[in-house]
Amino acid sequence: MPSFLPRRLGAVFAPSHYKLGLKAAVAALASYGVAYGLNLPNGYWAVLTAILVVQSTIGASLSVAIDRGLGTVVGGIVGVIAATLAGPSAILTIVALGVAVIITSTLAAKFSSYKLAPVTAVIVLLSDPTHVDPWISGLHRVFEIGLGGAVGVLCALLILPARAVFFLFPQCASAVKLCAALLGLGRDGLLGRGFDSARMDVLNADARKALRAADARIAEARAEQALSGHADPTPVVRACRRLWHSVIILLRGTDTVLSARFAALLGPGLDQAVSGLTAYMDVVARALDGERGADLSGPAEAARAAVVALDGEVERLNAAGAFDAASGAELRVVFAAISACGHMMENLDELVARLKDVEGLPD
Repeated sequence: MPSFLPRRLGAVFAPSHYKLGLKAAVAALASYGVAYGLNLPNGYWAVLTAILVVQSTIGASLSVAIDRGLGTVVGGIVGVIAATLAGPSAILTIVALGVAVIITSTLAAKFSSYKLAPVTAVIVLLSDPTHVDPWISGLHRVFEIGLGGAVGVLCALLILPARAVFFLFPQCASAVKLCAALLGLGRDGLLGRGFDSARMDVLNADARKALRAADARIAEARAEQALSGHADPTPVVRACRRLWHSVIILLRGTDTVLSARFAALLGPGLDQAVSGLTAYMDVVARALDGERGADLSGPAEAARAAVVALDGEVERLNAAGAFDAASGAELRVVFAAISACGHMMENLDELVARLKDVEGLPD
């Protein structure tokens, strides 16, 4: 029984989840200690902000801290102005409340960075005027949230720090691996070796999901650039998406199976090209997953040679009249497949080049 619970917890929670929980707890305790030591009237705002700011990556923490800071400052300014104009009048307070919420909510709808502005404006406006002046309340709110944001960012930087690129690139690695599986599936379909359309749909959906997950981390990675100095990872994700699109071009022809004659003519060359490309994709995926010292040049040269050989074989067969009896549908499939292999090679080379631009990845 004692070993059963840790196994179950390990199946539900990943190490990154425990790391985030630890960072949030430290941020909460640290911000509470500072707020208590400074005798802030509403120190819980610092604690809440620190917990919200601590995210899984440094970039996400910076983004949240900036957003909360901007929203608090703008909301505080609007709230102070509204409270000053309304004074002690209940009727004017109602009018000021409506106007303040309209202004800040409209701003938040246009710019997500200001989403905290309406909340801050309402808190400042409706604070008890007999207890503290509105401008004092506004300053307190800005300082408390600023304190929480600073503590949260420091915890993200100092306690088990995690860069967004190391969350982003594994998603790209998954997409590349899925592209390799899709490529083999499409090759088999074209050559009449059997085609599982249901599996293709699953693999395509998974690739799309992985690329969307990578996209979600791009903003976080960009926020870290000022601290880490690494290159913008966006071109890496873009190259992965272009690779996937090239595979889709080949898959579109799988509804037309090549005749036995043309499958026999093109099969060996296409097998070699697909084998080379999938081997290249495998090593690129390992590099994206953080493997150091992976040999990228060897698989790249082998894949390039196989793709060039396939293109040359198709030109030779075409010049010899081997395609004269082919149907229009077969010709479209053949030349689309050859073109797709060439584009995949180009996209993989581009992906490797962009990987080398990002600090900490293999040269």
